[in-house]
Amino acid sequence: MKADLHSHTTYSDGLLTVNELLDRAIANNVDIIAITDHDCVDGAIEAYGTKKDIKVIFGVELSTERNDESVHILGYFKDPIVSGSLFDILKKQRENRIKRALNILELLKEHYNIELDPSFIYEVDSVTRGTISREIIKQGYPYTKKHIFDYILGNGCKAYIPSTKMTTEYGIKLIHDNGGLAVVAHPCLFKKNNVYDIIKLGIDGIEGRYPSKFNDESMYRRFANNNKLLFTAGSDFHYPNDSGHGEVGQCTIEGKDLEKFLEVLYDEY
Repeated sequence: MKADLHSHTTYSDGLLTVNELLDRAIANNVDIIAITDHDCVDGAIEAYGTKKDIKVIFGVELSTERNDESVHILGYFKDPIVSGSLFDILKKQRENRIKRALNILELLKEHYNIELDPSFIYEVDSVTRGTISREIIKQGYPYTKKHIFDYILGNGCKAYIPSTKMTTEYGIKLIHDNGGLAVVAHPCLFKKNNVYDIIKLGIDGIEGRYPSKFNDESMYRRFANNNKLLFTAGSDFHYPNDSGHGEVGQCTIEGKDLEKFLEVLYDEY
């Protein structure tokens, strides 16, 4: 049995619907999948109610900020979150993402002569820089996704606007207050933060297996073992043939790692 604990749907910046994602996961021999859309649980709610032959874990990927850098925290829950503080705050986060996206479009026009039809902003539940980058290409501008993130929408670029002012400490607390497990997502991508410092904030686990050439799985396993943390894995699937993320089922946990994760998620929280 294997589990992919990081995936996205059309509710945020993925290209597959919930049903399409679940079917793809089943075809790729994934037994357990977590739906972790950005600041949005609608996809997880939909997936949780399906009757497909795959176990769904209710999740979310919170966008937080620390040391002037995005730090994503994955939240996993025993039961669906359909009300309460997390649900209300995520709604506010999505409203802020719409405002941010509109402001980014103004900067794209001002600094890069890129003028986009903004209707796409209202067609997803949680609009991200990934959503905007795809629209730049879709609406006819001759850039690659890598170029867009390196020179247009990335940190320090003229069209970059941070996605949130939620601190990492607060994001972790929010997940815990709503009965969830908090796992730091893709720490291998940090440039301004140190995984040791994030561990001190009270996380429950590390996404130590991740589809990036920068990922050092053995190092993160040592971190997890030495600090009594869960060791997790996720493809961060967004869409097929995505050079920036993995294929669903590409990075999974199984065996004792999976047993420990499920035990903690369902027995202790």
